[in-house]
Amino acid sequence: MAGPAVRLCTGASMPLLGLGTSSVYGRQNDCYRAVKTALQMGYRHFDTAEYYKNEKEIGQALQENFTTGLKREEVFVTSKLWNTRHHPDDVLPACQSSLTDLGLDYLDLYLMHFPVAFARGDNLLPYDDKGQIITLDIHFMETWKAMEKLVDAGRVKAIGVSNFNISQMEEVLTNGRIKPAVNQIESHPYLGCHRLLEFCTAKGVVMTAFCPMGRPGSQEAKEYGVGSLLEDPVIMEISKKHGKTPAQVCLKWQVQRNVVVIPKSVTPARIQENCQLFDFELSEDDMSAINKLDKNARIVGLNWECKTHPLWPFNEDF
Repeated sequence: MAGPAVRLCTGASMPLLGLGTSSVYGRQNDCYRAVKTALQMGYRHFDTAEYYKNEKEIGQALQENFTTGLKREEVFVTSKLWNTRHHPDDVLPACQSSLTDLGLDYLDLYLMHFPVAFARGDNLLPYDDKGQIITLDIHFMETWKAMEKLVDAGRVKAIGVSNFNISQMEEVLTNGRIKPAVNQIESHPYLGCHRLLEFCTAKGVVMTAFCPMGRPGSQEAKEYGVGSLLEDPVIMEISKKHGKTPAQVCLKWQVQRNVVVIPKSVTPARIQENCQLFDFELSEDDMSAINKLDKNARIVGLNWECKTHPLWPFNEDF
């Protein structure tokens, strides 16, 4: 594995930096080119999901590099089980479909993308005539038990969750046979998830941060109060002190908390910028100042019309 890594509860190493690929699809092979560029720059960790609709592009890029000397065991690949696949009968076929599209025999990590089950089928966002998501009465522990069988069958090396709050994590840890290796959640300086990180650390679960820079410039970021994160005076001052960009400071803050980061980009310069994190250190004062920026400003998932579901995660503690 290239670069610093964290140790999962399985004993495997997971690189602290990966390439995120959410929403990177459908634009003339942008994702394929991004993965090829990242591989050339030394990235060895790639995060995808059925919902992102880009597993085939990622698989093509990986397979081309495998034929020129890259070994499968040198790459860490994460994918995710989408909400419409929570029925236990759908878990193995969904995982196998991801493996086929990626051209892989196994996944290093397979996550349950969200704790709420949606109606079964290939419509990934099934809405009713009132504009509400159609959900399914399946508890995430039923799904988890089916995911455990993927480990038994060798389809995946580790399993974990995404967008789970503390009480939901406790339920999986208490009632599951196999411990979740990772909880992947939205986190950035305006959404520190400090209590969740403390909980995960105590339980030996690795936390992965998506949206580690708060989706700068997006409408969602502006709407939920994080549009100015990279222009925050605290972040800018620290970046000037270290001769780094505000984005690099945001990423480094996570890495120094032992949080895995998966920034997404299709721009070669930014892909390179995002990996230049390991030649400087933030001081204790720097870390403390960034920690104090937290204002519980969440972006992702808040526009889904299933907020009244009893397993909706964002009403409880992160």
